[in-house]
Amino acid sequence: MLAIDDKIIELSLVSDFKDFEDALQFYTALENNLAIIITRNKKDFKNNILPVMSAKKYLSR
Repeated sequence: MLAIDDKIIELSLVSDFKDFEDALQFYTALENNLAIIITRNKKDFKNNILPVMSAKKYLSR
């Protein structure tokens, strides 16, 4: 489990994400140097600097 701190919350609040929870996930991944985001909602993570893919695609790699 990864912590969500004040920095992540602030980044999420001022981000261009339409969904606050998606922003939290993105900035948590970014701040913790994760290499990928796995989600069913790829469309919510447009223009990211992290690769985004479905669980099915990830497992098939």
